[in-house]
Amino acid sequence: MKQVKVKWLLFIVIALFVAGCSNNQASSGNKSTSAAQKDGGTLNIAFQSEPTTLDPQITGNSSVKDAARNIYEGLVIFDSKGNVEPDLAEKIDISEEKKVYTFQLRKGVKFHNGKEMTADDVEASINRWIKLSSLGKTNFVGAQVKKTGDYTVELHLKTPNVNTLALLADPIPAAAIFPKEIIEKAPAEGATEFVGTGPFKVKEWKKNQYITLERFKDYSSKGRKIKKTPHVDEIKISFLSDESTRISGITAGQFDIALGVSSDNAAQIESTQNVKNKLAPGGFIGLFYNTQEGFFSDLNARKAVNAAINAKDVLSSSYGDSDYYELTSSIVNKKFPNYYSEAGKEEYNQHDEKKARSYLKKAGYSGQELRLLTSRDYQDQYNTAVIVQQELEKIGVKVKLEVYDWATFTDKVNDPKAWDIYPVDWAARSTIFQGFWTSGGAPVEKSTKYLDKIKAAASVKDARPAIDATQKYVWEELPFTLIGHKVNINAVSRNVKGYDFNLGPVFYNVSVNK
Repeated sequence: MKQVKVKWLLFIVIALFVAGCSNNQASSGNKSTSAAQKDGGTLNIAFQSEPTTLDPQITGNSSVKDAARNIYEGLVIFDSKGNVEPDLAEKIDISEEKKVYTFQLRKGVKFHNGKEMTADDVEASINRWIKLSSLGKTNFVGAQVKKTGDYTVELHLKTPNVNTLALLADPIPAAAIFPKEIIEKAPAEGATEFVGTGPFKVKEWKKNQYITLERFKDYSSKGRKIKKTPHVDEIKISFLSDESTRISGITAGQFDIALGVSSDNAAQIESTQNVKNKLAPGGFIGLFYNTQEGFFSDLNARKAVNAAINAKDVLSSSYGDSDYYELTSSIVNKKFPNYYSEAGKEEYNQHDEKKARSYLKKAGYSGQELRLLTSRDYQDQYNTAVIVQQELEKIGVKVKLEVYDWATFTDKVNDPKAWDIYPVDWAARSTIFQGFWTSGGAPVEKSTKYLDKIKAAASVKDARPAIDATQKYVWEELPFTLIGHKVNINAVSRNVKGYDFNLGPVFYNVSVNK
């Protein structure tokens, strides 16, 4: 999820949504703009919320991903078109039966603590990621990484998975490489030492205020197709849940980048001489049900809510102009036709009060108050929650809106006794991926038979029946109600060069030319 953001489902290639990308070589693979960029200074960024951790292996939270991708690296990485390229790996060989992946590691890569990265570190890191991450637990059951030399590791799969490299390249949750000694003592709830091989290292984390990253002087992406060039001396990430404060800060020159601009304020940004909007596909927003405990463990209860929702009203309330959202029943945006599916679309956007009341009766609703969780740290989610509350009250459901800061919201969602329903938006993906089934909806195990058929297919074309079946499963079982897709809006100073968006904002190639 922005995750719960925290941002369910999948598996596969993650060719990411990119819109309004810069031309910089960092993640686009186009010609570098570094000749026009200046080195030095501080890049000041306003985040909507504070990361819950800087351990990107264990969470799909967007604020964690946006900060951590500057600190850590993986064996492979996505380019701007969703192609997988080597990163910490220099060469990759795949066995004929596609069950063994051999990674030749780059030599001389340094961790922030000065230690050289070797196969020991990769073995420990990826095995932990397989064990703890939603991607690993769903897609790599029984898999194991084994060291076969100082700079060589093998990933052994129980069954072939055509999406293996794409999953290792996914930044949320990331298969980040840590030093072995940190991995060995890291608790399951998150590492407490944040040491990677990335272009920036952690200098200071002042809780509830900011994180400062400083350029890692020993960093080099020489020899890699995807370049990461740390132009600035420091990146300072400030946590400001109030959007008006973020906007006033960037328009006044306090910040160089402000994340999470709502469509309501997009025009204000465009009217400012020194700031511009950067748009990018923003994934989908969904309404997730607690199917494990309480009222929504009954499918009829979920169907009642799904039948009541007027998706257009919700999206227009959350995102304003139709330029900033898309009405669609597909988990994957139609810009990615390989995984776009309209299966089950008859269940989408019904806004049928009579049908909703009928399902409520079947579910045995007796007037109990249901808890709808949300956070003002993400205004679109809050706006969605308010409209959903109103629509459910129209069909006779008592709803208590509980509003928390993002960290508290995340803790609440992780406790099945603390909530009944909540809206959240998921970052853009070009495939269906399994993370959504870990957000309090139907258990991951229920999705396995659908995901396994996709993974076992010889090609995406062959996987089409399984893709449609997976999409239909979502609408029949309703682990969540998909409301629609949104567009991300971030405000960027005109002094910023090299800004890009690749499954989230990319900061490591940015310079501030003041």
